[in-house]
Amino acid sequence: MEKPILYCDCDGVIFNTIETAFQIMERKGCDMSNPNEIDYYFRRIIDWREVFANSKIINNAIDKIRLLKDSDLFSDVIILTKLSGNYYEEGLKRDIFRECLPDVKVITLQYGLTKALVVNPKGNVLIDDELRNCNNWKNYDGIAVLFDLEANDLENDIVNDLLDIPNTIGVKKLFKTSKF
Repeated sequence: MEKPILYCDCDGVIFNTIETAFQIMERKGCDMSNPNEIDYYFRRIIDWREVFANSKIINNAIDKIRLLKDSDLFSDVIILTKLSGNYYEEGLKRDIFRECLPDVKVITLQYGLTKALVVNPKGNVLIDDELRNCNNWKNYDGIAVLFDLEANDLENDIVNDLLDIPNTIGVKKLFKTSKF
């Protein structure tokens, strides 16, 4: 059996950019109760250089991605991240990953595209903090692991630490083994 590819989301899984962006938007006067205004700020006004300058790496995710990349579990580890539509965001993400994870490929998707339609999910693993992305991935015969800082339920493919991915029930079934 060919080893699966591990696709890893960036925002909310590797960096806390979403939380940081919301804090910046609120500080700049965005009406956080208005979804249209949030969307407008997020896509047009927010300075992604400021967001990344103030974002933190979640749970040593960069080091853990290196470990997963160097492991024998996956044929490859790839960052699969959506863009907000902001001009600077793609270049910044590519530069950041080129510096901290130079041997990890980065695939960016324009806002509105679906991850499961850009790459082949079948038999591959996605770690994402958005349930809809995970559900969509599963609809295309992929293994989806939900990243949630507040939860860790390996039986339901929910992790708050990237190194738990191989121990989730879906990945175990994929490898047809009970222990890694």
